[in-house]
Amino acid sequence: MFYFLFYFDLVEPKETTNTGQIVDSIANLGHRAKHRSRFTSVKDSRNRKVRGLWRRGEKLYMQTRVAGERSARKISLDSTGLEAARAEMADIRKKNRGEGLPKTGLRPLFADYARKYLEFQRTARDSGKKPRTIDREDHSLVHWIAAIGNVRLDKITKPMITGFVKARLEKGLKPRTVNIDVIVLRNVLNEAKDEGLIVNLPTEGIKPKKVNTPVRTLLSPAAFENLCKAAAACRKNNVQLCDYIRLLAYSGARRDEALALKWEDVNFERKFLRIGADGAAKNSKARHVDFNSQLETHLKEMATRMAPDSQWLFPSPRRVQSDKPVKTLRESFLIARKKAELEGLGFHDLRHYFASMAVMSGIDFKTIAEWLGHQDGGMLVGKVYGHLLPEHKQRMAERFIFGSRDPVT
Repeated sequence: MFYFLFYFDLVEPKETTNTGQIVDSIANLGHRAKHRSRFTSVKDSRNRKVRGLWRRGEKLYMQTRVAGERSARKISLDSTGLEAARAEMADIRKKNRGEGLPKTGLRPLFADYARKYLEFQRTARDSGKKPRTIDREDHSLVHWIAAIGNVRLDKITKPMITGFVKARLEKGLKPRTVNIDVIVLRNVLNEAKDEGLIVNLPTEGIKPKKVNTPVRTLLSPAAFENLCKAAAACRKNNVQLCDYIRLLAYSGARRDEALALKWEDVNFERKFLRIGADGAAKNSKARHVDFNSQLETHLKEMATRMAPDSQWLFPSPRRVQSDKPVKTLRESFLIARKKAELEGLGFHDLRHYFASMAVMSGIDFKTIAEWLGHQDGGMLVGKVYGHLLPEHKQRMAERFIFGSRDPVT
């Protein structure tokens, strides 16, 4: 009995004391944690409060008013020292007065914002983008949404983008296609940055993949005539296709620019063809292509077959209730190309054919550039479009002179 009382007399109070200490410790920890979560004003060396500067734990915050927000916002600072914090606060105030500060709260998911971006591009009158460009962006964004659609805009990182690029290249896509994908993503994120949803672009520093542009083989006049003969022999759209091929080669018009031509764009009196009057040109600017002999003869011949119920040079054969141009002649062109044994030839090669024939005719690059719709004064003509036939270079070599032709005495 004595042992029993002696044990509880010594041990039990000790256990009670430890329990109380534990409870007190937990209470103190909670008090300190709550204290650390509070914002406290920062004071300078003279014990004066620094206006707008607060501390919570080891982190410094700046308090400022932002237009459109009811209460003041506390912004986390990267600085840890007082002077550096003051300099950072000055930069933030300057940015707030200028472009404004990023919005707070959860940012939209990329998928939601990308769809909103596309909807705006399609409906806005002043988006500045053609329908084909928007369709191309839509095609790229389908893949971006599949990859990062569930990521919020401000959480998109550079590794996510580079990983997407790597995966696309491993699937066999061409570097040019992947470069366009990155450009499309940059367009969307730039829009988000303008709206204050993100601060920095994660696409910065990502270099485009090197693109090896295939060398185009210049179409010879003989091969061009064989193509026209093959087009005339097609069962479907043979007359239109032949007219279309010759117009592209004689005017340098792009594929869709030619299909958008109306007879009001042909000025026989002043001898020029107006291209892009409806804004369909690549740079949205109309241009005039002065008649050369082949272009004038060809347009006059086409005029004799002008459809009386259509305003288009290439009217759709399926126009019933409304007058509209043909959408494409690609299917018939592929058949003619195969018959002419010109595999790999495209509509754009006919534009190169026009430019190269103009160069070999001795026409200055500036004039050719204006006909093509280039605004660089002829730089691109010499760099990309100036293919020359071997016989032309041989003729030029024969005109090469070293010194004087006079006999040496």
